[in-house]
Amino acid sequence: MNINRIWFWIAFACIVSGFSTAQRHEIGVSVGGVNYIGEIGNNKYIQPRHLESGFIYKRNFNDRIGLRAIYSIGKLSGNDENASELERLERWPGPLSFANDYSSLGLRIEINYVKFPVGEFGFSWTPYIHAGINRMVIENIYFEPFERISRSDGKVTTVSLPFGVGMKFNFGQSWILGAEVQPQFTMSDNLDGSYPDLEKKPSARQFSTSLSNDWLVFTGISITYGFGRLPCCRE
Repeated sequence: MNINRIWFWIAFACIVSGFSTAQRHEIGVSVGGVNYIGEIGNNKYIQPRHLESGFIYKRNFNDRIGLRAIYSIGKLSGNDENASELERLERWPGPLSFANDYSSLGLRIEINYVKFPVGEFGFSWTPYIHAGINRMVIENIYFEPFERISRSDGKVTTVSLPFGVGMKFNFGQSWILGAEVQPQFTMSDNLDGSYPDLEKKPSARQFSTSLSNDWLVFTGISITYGFGRLPCCRE
């Protein structure tokens, strides 16, 4: 048998085993601020400007590892008048500004630093790290040559790679409060309209070098409720 096929079936068996023995589910919401880092406006790493909200479902494989699915919506914007770089303030034909709405559907793997049992009475907490992948639907925005405000030409789909760190707290028996910082590297350099597809929009203005894609940074909290079959040794 091909060695790659052997590894496939081993991985498949581990995943099935993990799902069949998992004790807990979580559902909840997340809310926080989001900012973008790109070619327009201020490029501070953490400076939340707009609200992002989402719905969460999580499957805990054990006390250390969980898989999170999340659907979220939010808004991005930037204005060169808020920039600190002289070249952006003096950009021709003047400071640019844009706004972009987005929705995101993604998966994250969470790894707790210490064991974090969900469903036990008492208070516990742990730092955690997380990473995953998102499918994002964004506005396809662009700038006409002599205009300073972006235009929209429908929707496009892209991918982002979120990762980060956080803290979570278990209070009561089944409520979990989390706080995290989540940078996202996107596979697009046109969240801000700086790198449009000139084949589709020949008249659009392109002013990004495409040497670095755009980033998003989410800073916020989540609250979830744990439910499902308790461990066999509990009532």
